[in-house]
Amino acid sequence: MIAAGHFQDVRKLEKEIQIFHEEMNDMPTTTDTTAEKESQSQQQKSSDLSIGFIGFSALSTPNGWKDYEYILKHHRPKAVQFFAPSIILQPKDGISNVQLAHEYNSKFIAQVGSMSEAKEAIRHKVDAIICQGSEAGGHGLRRELGSSTMALASQVSKMTNIPVLAAGGIVNGKHLASALCVCDGASIGTRFWASKESIGNPVLQQELIKDNSCDDVVRTTVFDQIQNELSTIKWPHPYHSVGALRNQTSLEWEGKTAQELHSAIDKTDLLDEYKSAQKASDPRVVCILSGEGVGEIGSVEGAYDVTLRIEEEAIESINRLHSLCKCN
Repeated sequence: MIAAGHFQDVRKLEKEIQIFHEEMNDMPTTTDTTAEKESQSQQQKSSDLSIGFIGFSALSTPNGWKDYEYILKHHRPKAVQFFAPSIILQPKDGISNVQLAHEYNSKFIAQVGSMSEAKEAIRHKVDAIICQGSEAGGHGLRRELGSSTMALASQVSKMTNIPVLAAGGIVNGKHLASALCVCDGASIGTRFWASKESIGNPVLQQELIKDNSCDDVVRTTVFDQIQNELSTIKWPHPYHSVGALRNQTSLEWEGKTAQELHSAIDKTDLLDEYKSAQKASDPRVVCILSGEGVGEIGSVEGAYDVTLRIEEEAIESINRLHSLCKCN
């Protein structure tokens, strides 16, 4: 999955798509003959590309819709994923981002954080749903508006026959096996943020593999209140909260009112200090996105190796459960 994110630069996304195809061609395969490898390569180019978008910003303008259709038409992704929100209607004619994806034979994955969002996604005939629980890293519904990962995934699964994936706090095969008890699979973020292929700040990435636990993660609006003042793209309610590692910034401002924080922004050097910390990649101050499963990440590895190990651990866990349930 390529993260188009706010999707403000089509050329940047196309460069990442090119890198994706190059990486896919270099991946180990189980095929033996040259013909089989070439056939697999062509299939990958035409079908394996998936792209994720942040809804409120990616499709906020007519040009955003135009660029979205351009990507669908010229790169034919197998699937697109939308979040914050997942369902958006074009102001001009009421066509949804789901309908446009389906016009170009792309599957549509909706990431939701609540039952109400899931119901809306189902009404718009999405092809799959990712249920992001409050344990997740990164942006999501404010904790008081969202739900826990397994509870949300389980209840959404009961409403629909389309694939439902759990997201939030899942970093290994044991967690995947747990998810498979209530839904169809998992969407994993933080574990792959701590991978060699991840495009991110390597200094902050190292914070993920230190001696952390789930207690070291907080879902907070503090970082967005600060960062919205520094960015031209501001995260809106109700998505202006992040799962992140606790640090001096979160500890100082968590529990205080938004008015107190904004007063400090207006009357002190808080913003200048935060910008300086961003330039210095100071983990004591800046936001380090992380889900609650971070305590079980011990190293930065290749994504391929991580994926294989998660699969092996999940199979081992499922087999163990099967042996426990055997009756003599």
